[in-house]
Amino acid sequence: MLPVEAFAGRQVFQIAFVVADFEAALERYTKALNAGPWRCYTLGADGHTACAYRGGPTEFSSRLALNDQSPQLELIQPLKGPSAHEDWLRDRGEGPHHVGILVDSVADAVEQMAAAGYEAVQTGSGIGPERDGAYAYFDTIASLGLMVEAVEPPTSMPHIEFRWPRESDS
Repeated sequence: MLPVEAFAGRQVFQIAFVVADFEAALERYTKALNAGPWRCYTLGADGHTACAYRGGPTEFSSRLALNDQSPQLELIQPLKGPSAHEDWLRDRGEGPHHVGILVDSVADAVEQMAAAGYEAVQTGSGIGPERDGAYAYFDTIASLGLMVEAVEPPTSMPHIEFRWPRESDS
């Protein structure tokens, strides 16, 4: 894999796993990695101003959980596709999917990764309540065994659907 300027000097801030059963995964990852508590969301294409999968439109949705560890852990259960997560679960099963790296410009990362021979598999912009976040997943599977995600985080996240463990679970 060639060095990409957009990622230079930046650390992995997130390690993400694709899962088939969201509730079971929350339980499993919490117990195995002492990884909770989690903020849980259902997100999808409707929360973007623009999103694409393999160069075309997508109407994906997924459930995701984020914790506050460093690096942050993310659990993703695809609900509807097409998406990079749905394909991963179908083709490879549950497990590590991507590492996330914060960048100044997702557009620059897409351009630089393309020049280095890495396709942007899924992209999204206009995410978050202020519509100021963006991301791109790159197919680095042959080089790294998983994908790399470039992230321009939104100023704030959408409303949390629920926290896990749930109040009644604790």
